[in-house]
Amino acid sequence: MRETDEATALRELARRLRPRTQALAEQVPTIYRAEVPQFAQANDPHLFAEMTAVALAGLNCWLDVLEQERPADNEFLRPVLDVIRRRALRGAGIAAMMRAYRIAVRIMWQEILELPVDQDLVAPLSTHMLEFTDRLATAAEQAYADVPSGTPHEPDLSRSAMFEAVLSDLTPEHFHHATWLPDPHCVVIAETLAPGTPTDLAAALARETRAAYCMTRANGLVAACPIDGADGRDVLIRHLARFTNATRPLSVAVGGVAQGPSGTRMSYHEALEAMQTGKRLSGGAVRIHDSQELAPLISLVRDPGPAMRFAEGCLYPLGRLTERGWVLPTLAAYLKCLGRLKEIAAELAVHPSTVKYRLNELRPFLDAHVADGDQAAALLLAVRVSEYFAEPRA
Repeated sequence: MRETDEATALRELARRLRPRTQALAEQVPTIYRAEVPQFAQANDPHLFAEMTAVALAGLNCWLDVLEQERPADNEFLRPVLDVIRRRALRGAGIAAMMRAYRIAVRIMWQEILELPVDQDLVAPLSTHMLEFTDRLATAAEQAYADVPSGTPHEPDLSRSAMFEAVLSDLTPEHFHHATWLPDPHCVVIAETLAPGTPTDLAAALARETRAAYCMTRANGLVAACPIDGADGRDVLIRHLARFTNATRPLSVAVGGVAQGPSGTRMSYHEALEAMQTGKRLSGGAVRIHDSQELAPLISLVRDPGPAMRFAEGCLYPLGRLTERGWVLPTLAAYLKCLGRLKEIAAELAVHPSTVKYRLNELRPFLDAHVADGDQAAALLLAVRVSEYFAEPRA
C-alpha cells in the first residue's frame, strides 16, 4: 500500500472509530473491577467517572494522531496530561493510571479487529499504537515528576490518596491508617455548571468552610468540611450558600455529620444521593441540596409503587387542580415558607399579588387539609414525591 493511501486509510479508520470512543471508555471501570481485586467492591460513581475520563482523553488523543498525521508531542498530548496532572495532584498512583490506559488500548484494539480493516493496515496501525502508548507513558512519568510535593490546596498527597481510598472503600486496610478524620465533619460535593478550573473552586471552598480535605474532580470537587458545636452543620450550610453565590454556577450537596473514616464514607454517599435527588427536583437549578432535608424523600422514592400511592392519596382532595402547573409548586412553597407571603413569592419568583390569587384558589383545600404540623409535613412530602416522578417540564 502506498504511503498516501495508507495515511488516507488511517484517517478514515479514525473517523469511523471516533463516535465509539465514549462507549469504549465507559467499559474501562467494569473491566477494572473485574480484573483488579482492589477495585472489585468499589462503588463510587465519581471514581468511575474519573476512570472513564482518563480513558476517553487517551483514546481521543490517539485518534487525533491518526487523523492529523503529527507526532504526539506534549502540546498534542495536553488534554491527556491535564487529566494525568489532576490525578497526580490527588495522590493517585501512576501504576493505576497507566493500567487504565492499557485497558483502554486493549478495548480499542478489540474494536478495530471487529471492523473490516485492510490487512495491509494492521502493521502500521500496530506501530502507531505502540509508539503512542510509549510516548504517553513517558509523558505521564514526566507529569508525575513535575507535580510539586505540596500545593496550596492539597498539601499532602498521601492524605489526598487516603481520602479517595476512604470514599471509594477500596480496601479495608485503608481505614486502619486513616486517623486524620476523627473530628466532626460533613462531606460536601460541588459540581460546576460552567467551565473552569476545579482547583480554583477548591481554594474558594477552603477559604469559606475551612475544608480540611479537598479533592478535585473532572466537573467539581469533594471535600471534608469541619463543623463546630451542635449548630455547626447549620453554620456550614450558611457558609456553603455564600460560597455558591460568590462562585460561578454550582450545584452543592452536603452529607450528614461524620466522625472517622466509616462516617466519612456514609456522609459521602448521603451527599451523592442528595445531589442526584435534589438536581432532579430542581431541574438542575443552582442550589444547595441538604441530605438531612431530602432524607425522607430519598428513602420513600426507592420503592416507586408505594411512594406514588402515598402521594396520590395525599393529593387526591385537590382533584383536577393538580393539572394546573402552578398548583404543586405553590403548595410546596406555602408549606415550606409557613404561609409567609413575601417568602413564598421569592421562592416562586413571582409577584406577591400572584401568590394571593393562587392561595385564594387553594384556600378551601388548605383550610381542610393543613390543620396541623403532621398534615403539613405529609403533604409537603407528597408534593416532593409527585415532583420527583413527574416528567421534566420544557
